[in-house]
Amino acid sequence: MTLSISTPILQQLAEYAHQIRLNNVPAEVAHQTQLNILDTIGCIVSGSKLPDAHTFMQAELARGGHREASVIGYSQKISIESAARINAYMGDMFELNDLIGGHASIAVVPAALALAESIGASGAQLIEAIVAGTEVLCRIHGGFYAHQKPFTETAMVQVTLSSACGAAVAASKLLGLNQEQTLHAMAIAGALTSWCPAELIFGEGSSIKPVLFGGWPGATGLQAAHYAKMGLKGATRLLESPIGYYTTVARTYDLKIILDFDTWRLASPRRKLHACCGYMHSAIDTLAKLRNQGLLNNTQKYRIYLPAYIIPAVSKKGQTPKDGNEARFNIEYCLALAAMEADVITPEHSLECLTIASRPEIFELMKIFEVIEEPQFGHYRFSRVEVLGADGKLITSVENDAPRGTEWNPMTDDEVINKFKQLTRHARKPDQIQNYLQKFETLPQQKTIEWLLQSL
Repeated sequence: MTLSISTPILQQLAEYAHQIRLNNVPAEVAHQTQLNILDTIGCIVSGSKLPDAHTFMQAELARGGHREASVIGYSQKISIESAARINAYMGDMFELNDLIGGHASIAVVPAALALAESIGASGAQLIEAIVAGTEVLCRIHGGFYAHQKPFTETAMVQVTLSSACGAAVAASKLLGLNQEQTLHAMAIAGALTSWCPAELIFGEGSSIKPVLFGGWPGATGLQAAHYAKMGLKGATRLLESPIGYYTTVARTYDLKIILDFDTWRLASPRRKLHACCGYMHSAIDTLAKLRNQGLLNNTQKYRIYLPAYIIPAVSKKGQTPKDGNEARFNIEYCLALAAMEADVITPEHSLECLTIASRPEIFELMKIFEVIEEPQFGHYRFSRVEVLGADGKLITSVENDAPRGTEWNPMTDDEVINKFKQLTRHARKPDQIQNYLQKFETLPQQKTIEWLLQSL
């Protein structure tokens, strides 16, 4: 396809988003959106207990500003942009936030929650805004994903622009912006968001990393909607221009995916069971299954076949994780856990990574994984695990194209709810969590949404 079309892509997406109303959204899409909100809030509560979350909150409070929106775990309100950044920061701490459209919910949900609370929006308005923002985000991201350049070529993780645009759409819905303003909210958000350096995500992870996937693009989307409301404008061909975003991050893009307005992306959710990079889940599930079947005894070596583009991001051969962020992006460490004892990678596996990785059985296991490129695999859902015995002969070879939690093997409603209970158990008693869940079921009928954050 050529790198130009008669009508700017962002303009067509703005028209699509502007027409979305909750009463014309399929019931299942609205239901899955509600579950995304719950799942994201659970992730936020889980991360709120970490010291870095408190440091981040204090840094934002020190900047001052309006007291407009709530932060989980704190009585003080803060500006909507700060609240979006902090809540998203906490929600990304353990890499448990969903993978719809890359990392849609961790950007769109905290931004929409902060703005909805500050303007007194209803539960129905919140859900409508998140549907619109997520659907647009998924189209922008899905349009280039299959054609993306490797991280070693772009040195950036490509989710932030689509996330910023999605948050801008959600904010535009809540603020009642017209179609033209929504277009420029996206164009401005895409221009102002972070380039998201791959080194910070997959290399030397640091305390600022959790703000990049959700907090920064979400807050940028909020600011962009405000700018657009006041009349500022952005580049409408930011995506498809020969010097635009898609040229930067991909070999080409698929216009059919971007402009397919008949398919609801939220009807096929992709949520996480494992508290680690989604690139690794397929192989982790396979190893845990093989271990439970008793097929990993007397293993001499593992060959792990993965798509080429993800290997530089997660294979850390010979590197023992030095902190939680490195642990969550170290496939040898997470695979050793799955081969030895873990059915699910939990937050504790990153919190206690220094102790766990120093255990002789884990430390030695990490050495015997050989991560290999498989050219036929084009998506991180695919993996193949080969187990070799002490004699060097192949014991078994298993492929996986449907990791748990993905749209090919989705979590049930009960599993999403149980995940929420596990992630929030340190914050409230079981009966309080149950009362919260009962009220949450009626979110579409709730006249305000402040309680969603404040009661946790």
